[in-house]
Amino acid sequence: MKTHYTQRFLLNKVVTFPYYINYLLGLIIVVPLCFLYGETGLRYFGVLGLVFTFFISGLVVLSVIKALSKSVTIYFDKHSMYVVYDDKKLEVYLKNDVAGFYSYNYEQVEKSFISIQILLKNGNKINLTDINISEKVDKEKAQMLRSFFSCCKERITVHLN
Repeated sequence: MKTHYTQRFLLNKVVTFPYYINYLLGLIIVVPLCFLYGETGLRYFGVLGLVFTFFISGLVVLSVIKALSKSVTIYFDKHSMYVVYDDKKLEVYLKNDVAGFYSYNYEQVEKSFISIQILLKNGNKINLTDINISEKVDKEKAQMLRSFFSCCKERITVHLN
């Protein structure tokens, strides 16, 4: 018997950890750099050096987040939801195990920012957050997210928020 899969939805450059980890990561990187600057660099470079230190800290944080990002592919069949991380790690979830799905309503809102959370009945969460924070809307990506949202509404039998 042949299994019929839905379209595969590729979400590039997403982080799979909760959003507050970004803030913790920033705190872990920025505070020591500013402390080091306050101890050694303030007398040599002044306030402009402090601004430069914040700029460098921001670049380091963004680089680390970009290095931790993944490509995630999601698709469905009759009974399951498949999540593939970086074309390597395949996770299979029964559609009955999905307790909730939270995201923007991509059908009504023209957005290309990925912010999706899938809640499972065992208490686990699948967090998918875009690392690109641009205000510019990517039409092709917005169309893919609209198709993904429609497919999830059709395939997952929980209330979508």
